[in-house]
Amino acid sequence: MLTSNLALAFVTGLISSFGHCLGMCGGIVALYSARQASLDSAHGNQPTLWSRLLYLLPVHLGRITTYTFFGALIGLAGSLLDQAGGMMGWQGMFSVLVGLVMAVVSLSLLGVLPPLEAALVRLSGGNSPMSRMRELFGKRNILASVVLGILWGLLPCGLVFAMLVLAARAQTLTGGALTMLAFGLGTIPTLLGFGLAANLLSPQLRGRLTSVAGILLMIFAVQTILRGLAVANVIPSFSIGQVMLW
Repeated sequence: MLTSNLALAFVTGLISSFGHCLGMCGGIVALYSARQASLDSAHGNQPTLWSRLLYLLPVHLGRITTYTFFGALIGLAGSLLDQAGGMMGWQGMFSVLVGLVMAVVSLSLLGVLPPLEAALVRLSGGNSPMSRMRELFGKRNILASVVLGILWGLLPCGLVFAMLVLAARAQTLTGGALTMLAFGLGTIPTLLGFGLAANLLSPQLRGRLTSVAGILLMIFAVQTILRGLAVANVIPSFSIGQVMLW
């Protein structure tokens, strides 16, 4: 199950970064890059690809650290709930619940339901790390860049929420952390590439890639629900050769 978690998390991050992530976070990347480039110019230096990588990599390190940390926490929570389920027969119910949440986020990515970011912002009372992030855009040191990335990872995001639910499905601290690490690594090619890859794609194609990510998430949501129903002995398990589908 962990292998399928990691594959889904990485592919979802890779595909959705061209659409969802670029739309949500492209402005952050553009603003930060512009501020750092202006610092180079103010000191008489010409920004190069290498210099941009040097100040962008710590930001992404901080962002992925946040994802991995929360993945570990929710993976541990899933493990504790799984242990309780072993005593009280709740494993199937938990799996069905995880699948339902994944399905809701999938429908949001597909445009069937409204974006979840607005709902997450309302739940947070409108408090956002963005105000503190703005103070760090114009600073040039590794610590400030890492902190900026950590705050970036705290921004409300429906896709991150979906991956955290997936991390809970791993039901171990390590599995949850690796799931979110895989997701974060999947988003790097576009966000670290300063939007260059996205600029080569039309908005329509980016939208299709986001839909593909939603479809992949829905497939695993259905599989998770069926697996929970099988654990609860509501439906029989099903395998193809040595591969158990649910």
